[in-house]
Amino acid sequence: MKKTHALAGLVLSTALFGAGLTNAFAADETLRSLADKNGIYIGAILNSQWFGGGLPGNYEQIHKSQFNIVVAENEMKFDATEPQEGRFNYNNGDKMVRYAQQNGMRVRGHALAWHSQVPGWVNNYKNDKQKLLKVLKNHIQNVVGHWKGKVAEWDVVNEAISNNEPQWRTGSVWYQGIGPEFIDSAFVWAHAVDPDAELCYNDYNLEQGVNPKAKAGFLLEQVKRWVKNGIPIHCVGSQTHVEDTTTDKHFIGSPDSLRSLAKELAKLNVKLKITELDIGFKSGINVSKSDLERQGQTFRQYLDIILEEPNADTYLIWGVSDKWSWLGGLNRQKGLIYDDNLKPKPAFDSILVRLQTYEPPKDSAKADSTVKDSTTKDSTALDPGQSIKQFNAPNSLSLHVAGRTLFVTGLASKTTAKVDLLDLQGRPVYSTNCINGTVDLSNIAEGLYVVRVQNGSTNLTKRISIK
Repeated sequence: MKKTHALAGLVLSTALFGAGLTNAFAADETLRSLADKNGIYIGAILNSQWFGGGLPGNYEQIHKSQFNIVVAENEMKFDATEPQEGRFNYNNGDKMVRYAQQNGMRVRGHALAWHSQVPGWVNNYKNDKQKLLKVLKNHIQNVVGHWKGKVAEWDVVNEAISNNEPQWRTGSVWYQGIGPEFIDSAFVWAHAVDPDAELCYNDYNLEQGVNPKAKAGFLLEQVKRWVKNGIPIHCVGSQTHVEDTTTDKHFIGSPDSLRSLAKELAKLNVKLKITELDIGFKSGINVSKSDLERQGQTFRQYLDIILEEPNADTYLIWGVSDKWSWLGGLNRQKGLIYDDNLKPKPAFDSILVRLQTYEPPKDSAKADSTVKDSTTKDSTALDPGQSIKQFNAPNSLSLHVAGRTLFVTGLASKTTAKVDLLDLQGRPVYSTNCINGTVDLSNIAEGLYVVRVQNGSTNLTKRISIK
């Protein structure tokens, strides 16, 4: 999957009209289908409860229909795959890989060398460098070798940089027992086992700028060294666990800062991936509709990086539903794109419409260089009854516009249909009930709109032109 685009064609400057827009689009165009069309990967973890059958059936249906890349929340980490020395357990990881293969999904592996979730037996060797090197090498060789050709990319080293100031995390068992060279070695060993896998360094707080005093600035210098020395690093994973109050571009921690990192990595021929995205609110506060809309706008801003930067290809969310989220441990809430009831939130709509409306830049060599009079209005005649595009699968409903009247046919007998008119950014323009099969649009300004008709459990959405 290779992208050729670099800049956005259309920027959605405001949040969308809540989750109500979702049902209209989802029947035909999903996040997954649109990600495929745009040449990117979009995904979410499989929460750990899934592996034991502890999630409702519609969780899996949503997951496999909306996403084209998957990673396990915990099931490929060191303590899960080698709980006892030399005794490997691949059962849950194999389950996820089978799921991905059955549903045509790309697999990320997470994570080979990390300071956390290391089984206690590893600490027995923290004062024996040679033994600890053998332990890490044996683990990487076995785990990567087991899933060779099935796991497309690995987080080889995870969170090895201190959060306080730019330096290595000295408290790690790997750093204490081996030193910083464990990082170089881990990449070399993983590449030797599976030369076709993409190998990533993964960390958080990388959206806080690339200056020398920021974590991303420190990492960038290490990437330069790895590349210069032939260490096989192909990608940097930005976890992007952010809080709503920190995402404005005027504050530290922003989409603009992460974009700057992507541009610097591009100079080194290294990819940027967003690997663990969530945008939470402080626990205990009441989250309003406008808060959720702003959250959706921020999700879209991070998506813009993946769509627009040529060396960025992955947009992976650390969870599906707010009900099964790790964010409580960070004193945060409501950071994902589905609510507690697995209903899509405005963030889902924002991502969906952004993917649907994104237009890669045209080849400049082929662009029309004709200078046009910007004061002249396009008078091209459009058939007022023409639908621009139908978003969902055919059903008994149909609609068309003639003049300034919307005609709806196929309504269930003695029922009322709800009609919503939205602009192409998903903002509500007009809402009414349709009882007799017609809706008067005489007060609506000329332009292109999305109209959604809901009649019981049946939905129909089209783009229409009002002249």
